[in-house]
Amino acid sequence: MAEPGRSPAPVRPSGDPLPWRNWAENQAVYAQHIYRPRRLDELVALVREVSARNGRLRSVATGLSFSDILQTDDALLQMTDFLAEGQPGVLLPLEEELWSNPTPLEPRVRIPAGARLRALNDALAAAGLAFSNLGGYDGQTMVGALSTSTHGSGIKLRPLPDAVLSLDLVSTGGERFRIEPAAGITDSGKFRKRYREAMTLIQDDDTFNAVIVSLGCMGVITAVTLQVRAAYRLVEQRTVRDWSRVKRELRGRVFDRYRHYEISLNPYQRRDGDYTCIVTTRRVAPTGTEKIPLTEGRKRAQALLFLASSQRGLLAVMRNAPRFIPFIVEESVRQLVTDKDGHIDDSYRIFNWGDVNTAEVLSGEYFFPIAGDRYISGAERLLAVIDGNRKRGIWQTGPISFRFIQGSRAYLSMAEGAECCSLEIPVFAGLAGAPEALLSYEQAVYEEHGRVHWGQVHELSGHPGWLDRAYEKAAAWKRVYHAFNSKHVFDNHFTDRMKL
Repeated sequence: MAEPGRSPAPVRPSGDPLPWRNWAENQAVYAQHIYRPRRLDELVALVREVSARNGRLRSVATGLSFSDILQTDDALLQMTDFLAEGQPGVLLPLEEELWSNPTPLEPRVRIPAGARLRALNDALAAAGLAFSNLGGYDGQTMVGALSTSTHGSGIKLRPLPDAVLSLDLVSTGGERFRIEPAAGITDSGKFRKRYREAMTLIQDDDTFNAVIVSLGCMGVITAVTLQVRAAYRLVEQRTVRDWSRVKRELRGRVFDRYRHYEISLNPYQRRDGDYTCIVTTRRVAPTGTEKIPLTEGRKRAQALLFLASSQRGLLAVMRNAPRFIPFIVEESVRQLVTDKDGHIDDSYRIFNWGDVNTAEVLSGEYFFPIAGDRYISGAERLLAVIDGNRKRGIWQTGPISFRFIQGSRAYLSMAEGAECCSLEIPVFAGLAGAPEALLSYEQAVYEEHGRVHWGQVHELSGHPGWLDRAYEKAAAWKRVYHAFNSKHVFDNHFTDRMKL
């Protein structure tokens, strides 16, 4: 990417539609200006211009977030064109000549803000590398995933931001920073010789732990350096289980036995009083293990289920005959079952949910500590809320998904401080009562002292004092936020609602 000063400030390209809408189309952003910078000099000039007029700027990428974290009524900065020169455009030079140790044990990659996970996975696979962990969707940018603490699963694996070693930030006034932990990878003397006054190196734990999950509120992250690993394959198995048995096993920490342990729970009781679960386990396959693809029948069934026409048909049934919803959810989770030998493929292909990602849903995701089995109490509270809603004619249209996660160092990661379990609950966006259902879940989560996913639907998180109660490091995060955002350039509807 070019250095600052080589071209004038960018202008809003003609023909950009207003409003801009997010991926789920539940957020319409009525921005006065939309920019699509391709180069660093364009971005720096733009941030300088907005800062000089005391304006507001919000950077977005694919718009995967459901929440008002995306909103602005001034300048919207869409970063999906902000890529490296050449093909595939998703990997930047490492600048290993600036590292304190130019030959680290672990492989590293440096990624521009516009790089999408799908292209990154292909580029890493071609180099014999892979990410240690991923979420279930590969259409978003890595920087977007990091900024809201996308987490994947695995009780011994931390959320994605914890793989970050260094990041570059353009903040108020167009100032550029490279931010790392106190024991960062960059040699300060080499850095000053290279960049002089063009960029400032900050190596400080508080600053780094705040900025890696900063929700777009401290500036525009333009590049990140992450630790990766050698490419590997995963063995995935999915089996039908009863919730009563799974719950007993959870109290014995069954999730410790696997690299990944996940649950999809039909929230409607069967006639015998129990609930149906699909338990997903994954382990690393021995080197050289051959792939075992999904059966053709399973692939056809899943593809058929998530056709747009099939989704419209299901939605029509749910609207006209909601009594069939528990049966529909039951059959949809059973479609996930694998053969006894499981499914073996490259890690990034196993992580990707595939056709499931095309469902037109809104989603809430809630985080509870594992200590004291608080996540089980949280899950049972949500089951009670779902049952109460059903009696009032508000139906839950998808399973509850459990994922187990190691604690994070990032101050506003939902997993900050200790290992936790996330409970994700999707609802069909087109069904009456969907917003009310998600609101009722969120209210119950707060009463159970849980946390909400920043990128998912959350309406009540701005209640006075909530952030400080939910996050022990909130005060430290806010100090860094105010330092970088002194002119309020990166404020928006979300920061106003959160009373930041």
